[in-house]
Order: sequence, then C-alpha cells, then structure tokens
Amino acid sequence: MWVSLFRKWTVLAVLVWMVAALPAMAQPEYFEGDVTGDMNLPDVVARVNGVDLESKYIRFELNRMLKDREEAVPLDQRERLALDILDREINRELIFKEGGKSGFNVDAKLVSEQFSKLKENYESEEAFQKALEARGLTEEDIKKSIEVDLTANSLLRDQVKNKIVITDQQVEHFYEQRKNVFQRPEAYRAQHIFVPLIPVDVIETTPIEQLKADKEKYIAEARKKIETVYEKLKAGADFAELARTHSEDVGSAEKGGDLDFIYKGVFDPEIDEAVSRLKIGEVSGIVKSKYGFHILKLNETKPAEDVPLEEVKASIQNYLFTSEAEKVIARYIDSLRKKADIQVFYQPAG
Repeated sequence: MWVSLFRKWTVLAVLVWMVAALPAMAQPEYFEGDVTGDMNLPDVVARVNGVDLESKYIRFELNRMLKDREEAVPLDQRERLALDILDREINRELIFKEGGKSGFNVDAKLVSEQFSKLKENYESEEAFQKALEARGLTEEDIKKSIEVDLTANSLLRDQVKNKIVITDQQVEHFYEQRKNVFQRPEAYRAQHIFVPLIPVDVIETTPIEQLKADKEKYIAEARKKIETVYEKLKAGADFAELARTHSEDVGSAEKGGDLDFIYKGVFDPEIDEAVSRLKIGEVSGIVKSKYGFHILKLNETKPAEDVPLEEVKASIQNYLFTSEAEKVIARYIDSLRKKADIQVFYQPAG
C-alpha cells in the first residue's frame, strides 16, 4: 500500500531548515553590544536579480544567535555564520519572487493578521516600537518578511505536493535496519515521598542572592522533614498514606506517591541507582537527588523490549518523508540559483 504523507504537512519542518525567516520578533529581546562591529559588513551584502539584501538582517540574526554566549566568538566563526545566514536570505528572496511568478500571492489580510499576532507578544505599542528600534527594523520590514515567508511556504509545499510517497516496504526496511533504536529501556513502577531541597513557595518569593545565602539552612530543614517521615515508615506506617500527607510532589502525593512507570535513564540517576538495589515491595532509605530528598518503594519492573512497528510507523513515515522533501527542495532551490543573477558583496578576509 502506498502512503502519501503530504497531508501531514511535515514539509513545514523542512521549510524552517531550508529558508531563513527575517529575524524573529516573537519575543521582546534586547541586545547589549554588537557582535558584528568588527566584521566590515557592507550596507548591501548581496544583490539577487536586482534586489538588494541589506546587512541589518544579518547583524540582527548574529546578535540574536550569540547573545547568550559567555565567551567571545572568534571573528572567523562569526564570518562563517554570517555567510550561512546570507545564503539562506538569498534562497528566500529567490523563492519569494518565483512564488509571485507562479501565482502564489499572499492575501494582504493574512499578512495583517500575522502581524497583529506578533504584536500581541508585547505589552504595549511602545514596547513593540522599542523592540523594532533596537533591531534597526521597521513595521514594513516585518510585514514584508511575513509576506515573503507565507509565499515561500506556499511555493515549496507545491513543489513537494504529490511528488513523494513512502511505501510500507520502505518503512519496514527502515525499522528492521534500526531495530536497536526502537527499543524501550527497562522500566520500573515506584512510589515516592518527596521533600524538595528548598520549598517551592520560598523559591518563588525570595531573591536569588538570599536563596544562595540560606541554601544550607533550607537543605538541613528538608533533611529533617524526610527523616521524620522515614522514622514513621520504620515504625510501621503505611507508605501511601504518608505520601498523601507528607510528600511535597503534589502530582503523585494524591495518588499515594505513585510515579507510574519510569524508564531507566529518564529520571535522576540517583533515583535509578536506588531503585535498582530494591526488590519488589522493598522501601529504600533516604535518597538525595538534584531535586530533593526521596523515599522510594518499588512495586513493579518491566524488562527492555522492542517497540512494535505499528507504534512507530507514523514517526518513521514522517521522518522518511521529511528526508525526501529536503532533497526535493534542495534540488529546486539549486535550479533557481543556477538561473539567477546573484552578486555577493560581503567577502570576509579569512
């Protein structure tokens, strides 16, 4: 049976990779400094079929990408990143123009709706305008970007539509060749009684410097709480009842501390280690994790097992479809570039 995956629109993931959008404005970020100051970026970095591509987009994107780096990024690395961004901007311009020629014109109302949604991320018009100014952008820049992206997405979808099919045989072959990937690890079902290192309400209401100063005090108090509970367990108290009344993990406390099944390697290593030493029905001592203190009771285990093909079939189909879509779109973009007049004015010294 032939399976067409276009209806799933997984090509959207490809579009994000193949075509760079104008610097994102969805979050009100502000940048200090400029990582492009020593890069000698000309005002116009390239010309595509007579259309100038300005450096302000590259400057913004580089600052956005590198703003959280604690150490300075070497000039040669920033130059390579700039060329990558420029390459995607060239692709974007080519696809936009081709979309217009092919009749993929975007309704101005849709552009306006998208623009309004973007502005909703800001608490006021003043905040939005401040964000624009910080980026060296205008409202028209953003609206144009939205129009370009919507047009490009429509055209690229059309390039992929009905051109890619994934067979059941392909899916089965992929599954059999990578069966070790499609395996559930060993799992266990446990209950726990939990006390955080620092109470949640304290974290939410206390300045960070004060938390640091009082950290050891809070940890000592947490240990005392869990030790009191542990003594009650040793005296014969019911585990589930103690979890309901003393555990500070709200989600599991109301279920008697039940954590449901947990796959090894997903939770904290200290928890996995403690559980691995227990037999069914046994209770651990006090276990400290990065979250806090736990007392654990092991109720059930499951061995590692293969995931049935039917459970992962859709994911494999999507993966294979996306891989093929990337190839189709890459060939299409390459064909546009070959017949385009592209001049690049940014030439890093390195």
